[in-house]
Amino acid sequence: MKKKVNVKGNIRRMALLVAGCVVMGGMAASQTGGNMAYAMTKEEAERQKDDASENEKNAKDVLDSLEEQQNKIVQDVADLDAKMTSVQTQITSLQEQTDELQTEIDTTQKSLDEAQKAEDEQYEAMKQRIQYLYEEGETEYVDALLKSISFSDLLNKSEYIDQISEYDQRQLAKLIKTKTDIANYEAQLESDLRQVESVKTDLEGNEAELQTLIDQKQEEITRYDGDIEAQKSLMNKFTVAREEAERRIAEISRQEMGKANANGTGAYTKDGKVYDTSKYKGKFMWPVSTGGVITDEFGYRDAPTAGASTYHQGLDIGCDYGTDIVAAEAGTVVMSCYNGGGGNMVMISHGGGICTVYMHNSQLCVNVGDKVVKGQVIAKAGSTGVSTGPHCHFGVSIDGTYVNPHDFLGQ
Repeated sequence: MKKKVNVKGNIRRMALLVAGCVVMGGMAASQTGGNMAYAMTKEEAERQKDDASENEKNAKDVLDSLEEQQNKIVQDVADLDAKMTSVQTQITSLQEQTDELQTEIDTTQKSLDEAQKAEDEQYEAMKQRIQYLYEEGETEYVDALLKSISFSDLLNKSEYIDQISEYDQRQLAKLIKTKTDIANYEAQLESDLRQVESVKTDLEGNEAELQTLIDQKQEEITRYDGDIEAQKSLMNKFTVAREEAERRIAEISRQEMGKANANGTGAYTKDGKVYDTSKYKGKFMWPVSTGGVITDEFGYRDAPTAGASTYHQGLDIGCDYGTDIVAAEAGTVVMSCYNGGGGNMVMISHGGGICTVYMHNSQLCVNVGDKVVKGQVIAKAGSTGVSTGPHCHFGVSIDGTYVNPHDFLGQ
């Protein structure tokens, strides 16, 4: 058989190679600016984010394609397994037929042996009667018997048939017919056995071919496992690059706002727009009614669990499960729902582009559109979403950019 060229496999490897070159180039560019991360402009950081996002998407598309192709092969194996089961069932059935036919042949052979024994016994009885004839002087009959090689030969000697008793003729004819019938039946059984064994042999050949195909498919699945793991690793590098760009953008925005607020007026600038937050500086109420303990600060950190960010955009305040979470300031509820990694989340708009967020709650006590007053219970503390224990994640954002909550919380 002519060997087929694995076109799909070559395409997969080329895709991985090209993607690897892209990500390494992107990483090199990223590393070049390592210590200058915050010297770049926001536009440059956003371009890096867009590039990383595009590479991440392309890598995800390749990954999805690899997984789709692998799933097709897995389905092929399942189909082949079904065929294999059917063939093995047929082989088992044919083996049972073979065993039954062999048993019947053995039984028939015994019957044939018994018929031969009966013929021999009849022959002995006949010899005794002939012996009697000899003693009475019937020598010609005796000579015919001695010159005959079998009963059939004797019967064919027509000149002596009339000297054989009618009883002996009937018995001999009956025995000969019985032996012939048994021999014919045994021959038919052996013919049936050969046919069954032939079909069984063909099916065993099919079984071997199916097993070869299954083994080949399993090898393909294993190769795809390697390609998929490599592609996941590649995509993860793009994801890290995107998240790093997002952190840079957030930090640049925070620094821009920090610079604008350096004189302590409470005015933040974002994209040329000024946000006056002076009336809220140091005025927000502590969001956990029982106080609690800060377990994670605002800013860069080591991710505490899988799925958590390394740039923390708020404060984590540890407390008991079910503790009342209160509004830090009066405002309007603009979000009250489950929000992925943030779990059950409440967001309150306080006007002027300023919002506060309260995440990971076990229960939400307000609805979108509700007007709330400072200190009103809005949720119950919990550990929903990406979380390692009951706490309140408290964040403050200005036009979508999160800033350090300490600047707004009262002492």
